[in-house]
Amino acid sequence: MTEEFARLEEVWAGIVQRQDQDAADRFLAQDFELTSVGGVSRHMPRENWIASLPGIETELLEAEVEDVRMYGDVAIVKARLRWLARMEGRSLNGTYAVTDVFTREEGRWWASWRISVRLTDR
Repeated sequence: MTEEFARLEEVWAGIVQRQDQDAADRFLAQDFELTSVGGVSRHMPRENWIASLPGIETELLEAEVEDVRMYGDVAIVKARLRWLARMEGRSLNGTYAVTDVFTREEGRWWASWRISVRLTDR
């Protein structure tokens, strides 16, 4: 189970690194929202997050899945991200504690909500 979500986290990191708006559109649930402290935005809906991708210059983004909890068609993923990036001249570098909520629809997992908190600056 953890391996499946580790792969999903790798896919997501690749989307961010490539600034791939089309892939993000296919990866995120329609109701996706980012809630972030110390990162991109405290509250960012799906459309805004996808639109912001070209402005995020990522040098490195590594995800380490620490735990996964399943509740039927909902999965909660606890992870750490190591991110070296800039957005509009602002450093996003650091280690982030992340909780990702995935929902299963149509036989596949969709990223529905990311809650992230920057723990350290690098």
